Amino acid sequence: MKVKIFCLFILLCSQMQAEFFNLKNDFWSQASLFERSSTQQYHLGIQYKPTVSLNIIQKDNFGIDFETIANLSYKYIKNDSTNFEEKDAEIYRGWIRYSGSQFEARAGLQKINFGPAQLLRSLKWFDTIDPRDPQEETQGVRAGLFRYFFLNNANIWFWVIYAEDELKGLETFASTENSFEFGGRVQYPFEFCEAALSYHHREMENTFEDRFGFDARWDFEIGLWIEAVAAKYCENDFIPNWEKYLTLGADYTISLGNGIHILGEHFVYSKSESDLFESSYKAESSAISFSYPIGLFDNIVAMIVYSWESEDWFRFLSYQRNYDHLSIYLNLSWNPEVNSFDPDQISNDGKSVQLMIGYSF
Repeated sequence: MKVKIFCLFILLCSQMQAEFFNLKNDFWSQASLFERSSTQQYHLGIQYKPTVSLNIIQKDNFGIDFETIANLSYKYIKNDSTNFEEKDAEIYRGWIRYSGSQFEARAGLQKINFGPAQLLRSLKWFDTIDPRDPQEETQGVRAGLFRYFFLNNANIWFWVIYAEDELKGLETFASTENSFEFGGRVQYPFEFCEAALSYHHREMENTFEDRFGFDARWDFEIGLWIEAVAAKYCENDFIPNWEKYLTLGADYTISLGNGIHILGEHFVYSKSESDLFESSYKAESSAISFSYPIGLFDNIVAMIVYSWESEDWFRFLSYQRNYDHLSIYLNLSWNPEVNSFDPDQISNDGKSVQLMIGYSF
């Protein structure tokens, strides 16, 4: 029903003048071959994501705009024993924003993410973005978000999220359904780095969580960054008192050919029952990625992740060709069949070959 209303909304808005209305169309098709436990599975899919943007009011000192995105998809899946279809139609984004020269207030179904890490993110609080996904798809949150930007590039964030009974980001336990979560973030640019403090509070069944985050990035000859998170639960026999996440990262571009960009991150997850600085369980993973532009339109990306606890390797190689409107991706993955990486930041176990074609206008 919501998607039908969205389609009618597009027809009505298309009659408006171009300066008030904008329609962007994204078409994606993909064909994938997976091999797991000596069995093969085929995926064929198409996806259409129309984006409608409206400039409701545009004055010199403030503006009101609106954006909504629908996600219409079809997938055909076949394996050795059966085949079936998946059809989906949903509202992917839908928010309204009031903004000025130094602030914005946005309400609705939206994406909220932050932090400098790119592969193994400790600050993946509200999204599930996969670094291998060219679309960077993630479920949005129903939230109100306020951001203020100071003249020296410092900024502050405040948010309120309407919780659903679903996991977000790296959460171990889902929030209480129909409850409200809240938090904020302060980011400040120092002389040699940019640092930020983040906080979030949410309720779960029989307990609550207070989450504290710190991140910073330095740009010298190489780029350096850190993300550190501590999540504190109230006393409960079934939930550890502390969950801790740490990401250390660096990147550098080697002046060889067109330039090889190298990015590496190390991730540590631990938990403890009483002391913040002790650990009853720990899992570590390391990741490195390489990116090389072959020419004006072509790029090669490689990524390797190693789980130190399970001694598992996760491998990804992608050839990418991008034009103004057309994008082509050929992706190869070679991962263990049982993904024991904890928490699950790299998925798609087994071996796979995937061809993705996107067209935007």
